[in-house]
Amino acid sequence: MITGWGADWPDGYGFLSQIIDSRTIRATGGNYNLSVKDPAVDAMVDQALKTTDITAREQIWVNADKKVMEDAYDLPGIWAKGLLYRPPNLTNVFVTDGFQMYDYTALGVKS
Repeated sequence: MITGWGADWPDGYGFLSQIIDSRTIRATGGNYNLSVKDPAVDAMVDQALKTTDITAREQIWVNADKKVMEDAYDLPGIWAKGLLYRPPNLTNVFVTDGFQMYDYTALGVKS
């Protein structure tokens, strides 16, 4: 399975909660956590959500990330690439870093 995930905001919750908390796994569709089912990881998520000290909370997210990486729950197998066709009359063409696709608001055409 190939999927992608990006943080909603720069915090452990914004990035990790949906991809490492086993309670986010649904019977059908909408899953970004495809393989992490560890009560210890779920406990770290709970601990981070209750921690109000920013430094301590960030360290909990770091520890959760390390545990998931060390236990190798997710094994990347493919780097997906797509062909982006560009006709010769297209101008101002570039790929955005954020979306890895053409910036359609900047495109133009030669007359």
